[in-house]
Amino acid sequence: MNTKDMLLEMLNIYSPSSNEGEIAKLIKEYMVKLDFENPVIDSELNVISVNGKDKPYVFLCGHEDTVPGMLEVKEDVYQIYGRGAVDAKSSLLALILGARKAMDRGFKGKILVSAASGEESDSKGINNILKNYSGYDYAVFGEPGGPMNITAGYKGRLLMKVCVKTGTHHASSSWMEANSVDLLMDLWTAIKNKYGSNKDFNSVTAGITKFNGGQYDNMTPEQASMYIDIRYPKSRSEEDIVNEMKYYMKNILKENYTYDIASRTLPYISDIKSPLVKSFKSGISKNGMVPKLIFKSGSGDMNTLGNEWKIPAITYGPGNTQLSHTGDEVIDIREIDSAVNVISDSLIDLQGNQS
Repeated sequence: MNTKDMLLEMLNIYSPSSNEGEIAKLIKEYMVKLDFENPVIDSELNVISVNGKDKPYVFLCGHEDTVPGMLEVKEDVYQIYGRGAVDAKSSLLALILGARKAMDRGFKGKILVSAASGEESDSKGINNILKNYSGYDYAVFGEPGGPMNITAGYKGRLLMKVCVKTGTHHASSSWMEANSVDLLMDLWTAIKNKYGSNKDFNSVTAGITKFNGGQYDNMTPEQASMYIDIRYPKSRSEEDIVNEMKYYMKNILKENYTYDIASRTLPYISDIKSPLVKSFKSGISKNGMVPKLIFKSGSGDMNTLGNEWKIPAITYGPGNTQLSHTGDEVIDIREIDSAVNVISDSLIDLQGNQS
C-alpha cells in the first residue's frame, strides 16, 4: 500500500478526541504490516512500538485524534482533502514511514514510535506515555509546519473560565443595571483590546472560545460565563498573567465573580544547538530545501513532554499549519513523501553523531 492509499484510509476514519478506537486499530495494523516490533494499543488508545536498543534513544510521536467536524474525504491528483489531512494524520504517517525507512537503512538506535490519543483535548495519551516510559534522549512530534521547517518552540496556554452573577430584571427594564452578560462583554472587550491583536511570538495573546448566559427571552440574565484561551511566551510567568486578568476582572466586574484555571500548559523552547536540531537541518538540506526554525503561538504534546523529560524536542511534519482546525484541510501527498525522506535522513545523521 502506498502513502496516498494509507492516508486516504486514515482520513476515512473519523476520529475526533475520545473516539480513537477505530483509528488506533488501523495504525496498529499498519505497524504490523511494516514489521514494527510488537505494536500495542494501551489503556488510553495510544498505539506504541519500541524498536532497537542502541543509542540514540529517540521518541517519535504523532497524534491520531482530530478536532470535531467531519469533512468530505476526496482527492485531486496530488491533493488530499479531509479532516486530519493537515492536523495531523499526514505528520503521523510521515513519522511512521520515516522511522521504518531509517531502520531499513541501518538505523540501530532505540525508537519509540507512537500514535497518541487526546492531543486535541485533554492530552490523555501523552500523559499515559509519560507514566510508563522514560530514558529517551530526543523527541520528535508530528504536526504540520512544512517539510522545510522545524518547529522549535510553542507558547504556553492558560484556559481561564470566568463566571458572573448579577440581579435580574424584566427585559423592558434592562437600563436599571448592568447584567452578567453586559459585564462579561465589557471584560472581554478590554482583554481583546489589550491582547487580541498580538501576533508576535514573544507577546501574550487571548481569544474567547465559549460564552454562555441567559435563560429566558424576557428577563435580563442573572449569570453568565466565558472561557478565555490565553497563550503566553516563556518570558512571561503564569502568575503575572493571572494577576493582569484579575486586574481587569476587579475593575470591570467589581464583585460577584469567580474565575478558575480550567487547564494549563507550560511553554517550551527547544535547544536549537542540540544534535537533534542539527540533524534535522542536515536532513532538510540533503533533500534540496533550506531549513528554517519556526516558533508557533499554539501549544501541543511537545510542551508537556519537553517540560517533563527535559530533553531536546522538536515538532516536524508536512502541511500548512494555517489550515489546521479549519474546513479547508488539504495536503499535497508529495510533501508527505518529502517529510518521510527528511525524517529518515535526520535519524541516520543523528545516529552518526553519537560518540
